[in-house]
Amino acid sequence: MRLDISDVALGLTLVGSGVGGLCASAWSGRLVDRRGSRSVTVSTSVALSLALPLIAVAPAATSMFVVLGVLGALDGLTDVAMNAQAVRLQRSTGRRVISRFHALWSLGAVSGSLIASRAAAADVSLRAQLLVTAAALATTALVTGRWLLSTPGGQDERDDVRVRGGAPRRTLAVLFAVGMAVALAELPPHDWAALLMLDRFELGEGAAALGFVATAGGMLLGRLGGDHVAGRFGVERTRRAGAAMAAVGVAVAATLPTPAVAWLGLFVTGLGLSSLFPLVFQAASELTRGSHSGMAAFSSGARLGFLLASPLVGLVAGWAGVATGVLIVAGTAALAVSLVRLPQPVEMATARAVTPPA
Repeated sequence: MRLDISDVALGLTLVGSGVGGLCASAWSGRLVDRRGSRSVTVSTSVALSLALPLIAVAPAATSMFVVLGVLGALDGLTDVAMNAQAVRLQRSTGRRVISRFHALWSLGAVSGSLIASRAAAADVSLRAQLLVTAAALATTALVTGRWLLSTPGGQDERDDVRVRGGAPRRTLAVLFAVGMAVALAELPPHDWAALLMLDRFELGEGAAALGFVATAGGMLLGRLGGDHVAGRFGVERTRRAGAAMAAVGVAVAATLPTPAVAWLGLFVTGLGLSSLFPLVFQAASELTRGSHSGMAAFSSGARLGFLLASPLVGLVAGWAGVATGVLIVAGTAALAVSLVRLPQPVEMATARAVTPPA
């Protein structure tokens, strides 16, 4: 290992990206309100791409923590801005597309991992990999940014409904809590899937890794079809049903006695989880129309949840096993998301308040 540090020190170093993302997400909404989602999406995407090679040259754990913190912060800003673009595109075209955009994120994560592993197997240095990746991603962001939506003066998402006095604090608190629960539900079935399979069954590492493939495959498939499902059954019903499905899938994977059924449970978990991030981002935008504070609150909660998820699973796994840790953390969080009713959108509540009874 290049940094020559212990596993504990490595774990603390890797927390840097989560800390940076959490701090940036807290004020990402204000930045997008002020500069517009197109400007923020392009500028932060380019900056994030160009900062990637710093990972290969950070000389010590402290500097690596700082680098990861910067990358996490830029990712947190990009997260809110690009989801704001997706929501605005839906409004302007009248077509649901946000789940398919998240499907492309899932596809990018899988393909990026495959490319990196193949490059490493071919003895391509990390510095060379990241330099090529940075150039390709920055160029893509600059070129495609020309087609992102914008209106004069940068007021691109504030031309529909203006919220005087900002979003209600209760609404922001609910979105923050839901964001944390969604992250707690999503991370363990991904990052701990292979270990869950090894914990429960006598499998080789290759077969155990299929646990991650099952979860990721279910999520990709669910996101490809998620817009159609949400259009037919409604955003809120789809979100809550998806969370309930994820809770059932985790329970199946963690308790039933055969590997095939456990893989199926993880696939069902991925299907259920697939709707949560795109649909809650959409709901957060609708709940605080006139600002991006709701999307920022949800993103901040999710960043905190991602920070807490693995330590919580590890804590439970230390005395009860990985499968129990994933079940308790992810299953409980998914169940909680399925039970929460999000507040009404601002404009809907206002319309009901001013409409006289028939």
